[in-house]
Amino acid sequence: IQVRFLSGTRLASATLMTKTEDILCPLCRSQTAKSFVRVWREYRLYDCPDCGGGFCDPFRNPGESYYAHFEDLYPNRAQTTTDPMSLEYDECLRFLRRDKPRGKRLLDVGCGGGGFLNRARGEGFEVSGLDFNKTRLEAIRAQLGIETVYYGSLTDFARSHPSRRFDVITLFQVLEHLDDPGLWLDAAHFLLEPEGVLFIGVPNRERTFDPFRGPGMEEIDNPPHHLTRWSARSLKGILERHSFHVVEVKSLEVPLPLLALMLRNALRLGIATKALKVDQLQHIKEEAGLSARSRQTVIRGLVTLKERTLNSLAWAIYPVFRLAGTAFGWQGVVLVCAARRKI
Repeated sequence: IQVRFLSGTRLASATLMTKTEDILCPLCRSQTAKSFVRVWREYRLYDCPDCGGGFCDPFRNPGESYYAHFEDLYPNRAQTTTDPMSLEYDECLRFLRRDKPRGKRLLDVGCGGGGFLNRARGEGFEVSGLDFNKTRLEAIRAQLGIETVYYGSLTDFARSHPSRRFDVITLFQVLEHLDDPGLWLDAAHFLLEPEGVLFIGVPNRERTFDPFRGPGMEEIDNPPHHLTRWSARSLKGILERHSFHVVEVKSLEVPLPLLALMLRNALRLGIATKALKVDQLQHIKEEAGLSARSRQTVIRGLVTLKERTLNSLAWAIYPVFRLAGTAFGWQGVVLVCAARRKI
C-alpha cells in the first residue's frame, strides 16, 4: 500500500493506493494493473498507469434524467453568453482567430443554453448545436434564433447525418460525463473535415485549487456526474489514439469570478442556515419581539454583506493571485486541448 497526496478532489488529503489486476481501462483499453484510489458511495475509483487517466467502476452514464437535479448548473433557458466561471470559451475563440480553420462551420456538442453558439455566430461562424435537454434546445431556437440545434448524442448525430461535415467541433465539459468517450471522439473525427479543429475543455485533475469542495460541491466532480479524471497526458493520449494531432494542451488560469466563489466556499460556516431555521420558516410565527420573517431578513442581509465583502477581497487580491500562479506554476481548474483531425 502506497500513501500519496492527491490534488484536485482530495487536495492535501492522504489516499491509500492498491493494485488490482482485473479492471480494463475504458480510456486506453490497457490491462495493466490499475491503482485503486478510493471509494465514493457505490463507486470505486481507479487510476491507469499506462494512460494517466482516472475512471470509476461501475463505468456508466446515469442518463439524461439524472441531470434534471442540477438545474443550477444546467438551467432550462437560453443564454446569450458563456459562463464567466471558465475561460475555456475565450481560449477557444482566441485559438480559432489565430489558427484559422479552413471553413466556418462549427458544431458545439453539449451546447447547453447556447451561449457559445451565440458568441461563435458573432465571430462569423455558421453554428450548430447538440444537446440532451429538449427544453434548452427549444429556448435556443425561440430566443436566439438558431434553428440548427439537435437532440441526442454525437454518435447518433454522425449516424443520422452521414454527409454533414464541420470545420470546428467543440466539447466543453462533456468528455468527463461519457461512458464511451472513444466512440464520441471517433464520431468527431468522422464529422470533421481533414485538418478540422477539435477543441475540448475538461476539469483538470492536477489543479492546484479545488472549487468542488464543501457541502453539495463534491457531487459535481464525482460519479455518476463525472466518470473520468483528466490530465494533460491522458487527454493528449486519447486524442492521439483516435487519429487527432494535438496542437496544444494546457491548463487555464482561475478567472476572477471563480476565485470569489472559492473564497465564499472556503468561508462557508453554515451559520446563516442554522440561524434561519429554514424548516421552521414554512410556518412563520411571531417570537419574543422579533418575528421569524424579520430574522430571515437580517440573516439574508448579513449573507449578502459577506458575499460582497469576499467579492471585493477577490478583486483586490486577484493580480497578486495571478502573479503567484505564474511564479509557482499553479495548475488551473480547467484543462483545454486543441487538436486537428489527421488526414
